[in-house]
Amino acid sequence: MAEVEDEKKHFRWRYYIDRKFQNVFILRFSAIVLLVVAFTLGILWMIGENPYPLLSDEGGLLFSVDPDQTVSCQGPDGSITEMPVPKRPYNAFDLYWKPIAFVSGVNLILLIVFGLFYSHSMAGPIWNMRRSLQDMAEGGPIRPVRIRKGDQFQELADDLNLLIEKRLK
Repeated sequence: MAEVEDEKKHFRWRYYIDRKFQNVFILRFSAIVLLVVAFTLGILWMIGENPYPLLSDEGGLLFSVDPDQTVSCQGPDGSITEMPVPKRPYNAFDLYWKPIAFVSGVNLILLIVFGLFYSHSMAGPIWNMRRSLQDMAEGGPIRPVRIRKGDQFQELADDLNLLIEKRLK
């Protein structure tokens, strides 16, 4: 009896049950994130390459400045203001690609972790059902399929248990 409980405890903490299924599941979700990143960065690049007419000829709204070089500007009231000289314009791609890449990387990591835990709730029951059916097919003891509360495919397990109850016992 203690051996069965040790086995249950061991399987509960093993999140990679069916590596092939879980890897494909995680890779498909990760591909979505990577496509969104590529699409977003592509749009930013297009904005930088084809600026709107409202932007300056260099295609930027923001300029880096050199604080050592200043220009004196006289206001309507006669006051003189020192302003830094604009050095180079920034475009949307220059401004946003690093934050977008960072946030997308964090999203990708979260998606992989979520994918592992979520796919575990699917792979675990499938693995358990396959193992039970294989044991019965090989002449092993007939026993109901047990899956953890909160796992996916509860209805399928109930249907298999009904089949086992009505046909095999």
